[in-house]
Amino acid sequence: MTESNGMTELRLPPSLDLAAIDELLADLRKARNTAVVMEAGDVSRVSTIALQTLLSAWVTWRSDGHDFHVASASPTLLEAAKLLGFPPDFLQGEGNPS
Repeated sequence: MTESNGMTELRLPPSLDLAAIDELLADLRKARNTAVVMEAGDVSRVSTIALQTLLSAWVTWRSDGHDFHVASASPTLLEAAKLLGFPPDFLQGEGNPS
């Protein structure tokens, strides 16, 4: 996790599974009230609960008036979000197709 100029960058681990949730939640708590960019290019495994956590954070940040986007989402993450019917703009950010 890196923070500068009111923006926090978080790098998601390759295996975004149940074991990764505690660290993800801790990082999100620390990043509250800042713009967040989630670097997701390395994700090769993702659980439904992890995706739900990211979606919840996305909705929370948007309702707080802060930017939150997932950058360079891996094909695995893109496919999982699509299969679960996530909003099209959830993963639209830097490096992702519109």
